[in-house]
Amino acid sequence: MDGTQGFLPGAAAVRLLMHRRHGVGTDRLLVFTGSEEVPSFAAFTPEGEQQELTAADYAVLSRSKEDYELRLTNGFVERLRAVDAERLVCAG
Repeated sequence: MDGTQGFLPGAAAVRLLMHRRHGVGTDRLLVFTGSEEVPSFAAFTPEGEQQELTAADYAVLSRSKEDYELRLTNGFVERLRAVDAERLVCAG
């Protein structure tokens, strides 16, 4: 996921995005957070927790020779924004 443009989901949105029934169903989310000059990535668990990249994450990134694109509908992106906003209101 490119975290340098557009919407960068928070913890609640990451949980929804990674959910097996209501999202895309993934075990790990790698977000590009750098630039072409200085590439960097953040990794998230299905619980929405940010972690350091593991050796397995680096292996996936090094093997990937293609870009994979997943297009989310505007309605789903609005749901992601809504769950993050709800979490911010509850935490505030």
